[in-house]
Amino acid sequence: MLEAGRRAPRSFVPALAAALLLLGGCAREAPDRREARLAAERYLAALADKDVAALARRATCVVPTASIRGGHILRMETPNRLTNASLDSLAQTAEQAHRAADSLWSRASESNADSLHQLASRWRRVHMIYRNAIRAATLSHPDTMLSGDAPLETREIRVRIRFGGPLVGPKPIDREEILRMLRAPAGTWIAFSLFLPVDDPMPDGV
Repeated sequence: MLEAGRRAPRSFVPALAAALLLLGGCAREAPDRREARLAAERYLAALADKDVAALARRATCVVPTASIRGGHILRMETPNRLTNASLDSLAQTAEQAHRAADSLWSRASESNADSLHQLASRWRRVHMIYRNAIRAATLSHPDTMLSGDAPLETREIRVRIRFGGPLVGPKPIDREEILRMLRAPAGTWIAFSLFLPVDDPMPDGV
């Protein structure tokens, strides 16, 4: 502690000011990031509570909730931005790829049946994610008709979910999953995809 009447060294003052600014910056969170985080926390709480009404308001993806006991956010990634028309285009491309992959799998031989099944499964998940995202855009702001150039924002959020109960065993299990959420202009954040990293098809654009 500095004695009364003595001045702090010149080098100490800028360092103290920088530390205070850093602490102040850590305490603040950008409003859009905070809204996404709160929406994700409320979605995870609805999963744990098996709150069907809340899930219908907050998500367009269907997730089995019987064994979910809770969850928390690990990391929020940088947001992605695309237009409503771009999302429609991605969904149409995924639908075509899904049909083509299913057609190939139906004609598969014993030697390539497994790889073609995996390909068809991946495109099925990608197509489903885009369809869920389109529904999320509508649910995000249901009173507005979105134009093709309407800007949409999505976020990938890493979460850890705890599973427990008879189907899991005597001890709960924690698993990291990838949650994706979408917001239309002036709308709310809506969950549209939740997958284990090994099962996530890594769709483009969202």
